[in-house]
Amino acid sequence: MRKTIYITFAAAFLLFSCAPKTAISRDYDFNNVKRIGILAFDSPPRGLQGAENMFAKYLIQNGFTVVERARIEQVLAEQNMSVTGYMSPETTKLIGKILGVDVLLMGEITSYIPAKTTLAMVETRNFQSTPVFSVQNAMGPDGKIIQTSVPVGRTVSSQRDVSPTEVTTSAQVGVIAKLVDVQTAEIVWIGTDTGSDYSSLSAVDTVARRLVKKLAKDIKRLQK
Repeated sequence: MRKTIYITFAAAFLLFSCAPKTAISRDYDFNNVKRIGILAFDSPPRGLQGAENMFAKYLIQNGFTVVERARIEQVLAEQNMSVTGYMSPETTKLIGKILGVDVLLMGEITSYIPAKTTLAMVETRNFQSTPVFSVQNAMGPDGKIIQTSVPVGRTVSSQRDVSPTEVTTSAQVGVIAKLVDVQTAEIVWIGTDTGSDYSSLSAVDTVARRLVKKLAKDIKRLQK
């Protein structure tokens, strides 16, 4: 018996992301970048939270020193400073002086579609193949007629069944991240990436890993 399954309707989409896209300032001396402060990422209402921690993990793995985000938020609150939108050189200098960081990592969740489970109708067909025989007469050595069965083909029958089945759509996350020099408020590196995975955090973890890896490669290539 052979079984074949046809998906007749499925509200599921898989996002295949391209490689991260980045740009780096060729005039900036990244040898002076020792400590990085990570600010809270901007996110749409009810959007994904926790992207900063993913970036912190991979920055540390790639040899950077990262200042704890809770400490940064404490300092910002004490100084009554906001980091949304444009940041003046005066603001970044003050943050850099208080926290002892060389650059700030700022980011934004540009798109966010959580994982979703929907109902799809799945059609199942069971195929049954049965051999067909033909009875033929043949004369035996003693002159008697002998009947034999000879295969002449096969018949195929099928049974169709349609039933509802849960289908999960992968979570999709788009991120933009940038490094800002604290002395000049100049963007010295920027990268964008989009990823999908079984969960939102897994998707942003993938994006963070790829962007930080690309950052390290960009700096290494610039220093040659």
